[in-house]
Amino acid sequence: MDDSDWEALDGIDPKNTQFPARAKLADEGIVIFRTERGFFGTQRSCPHQQASLMQAILQANGTMIRCSRHNFTFRTADGRPVNCPGFRLRVYAVKEEDGRLLARRSPVL
Repeated sequence: MDDSDWEALDGIDPKNTQFPARAKLADEGIVIFRTERGFFGTQRSCPHQQASLMQAILQANGTMIRCSRHNFTFRTADGRPVNCPGFRLRVYAVKEEDGRLLARRSPVL
């Protein structure tokens, strides 16, 4: 991936938006989270039973995300499951640049 893989997330002001926030990347709905380390995105619903991740809980300084419905937990770096074998969360790299947010699908590690 190179710099051309980044897409602007329209309608999200990184300084004034309340996070988590809904966004669109290409035609896919995603959720953007803010942590002390920066931003990241995920698919909008848990891969288990499609519960909204707008109510998800960030854990371990933002390195894990837990679905609020069944407590399924995923690593935010790569979407790999912590306690739910067979499920994987799509994650997106997000960065702030020139007062706006840009996102791209994170490489599978």
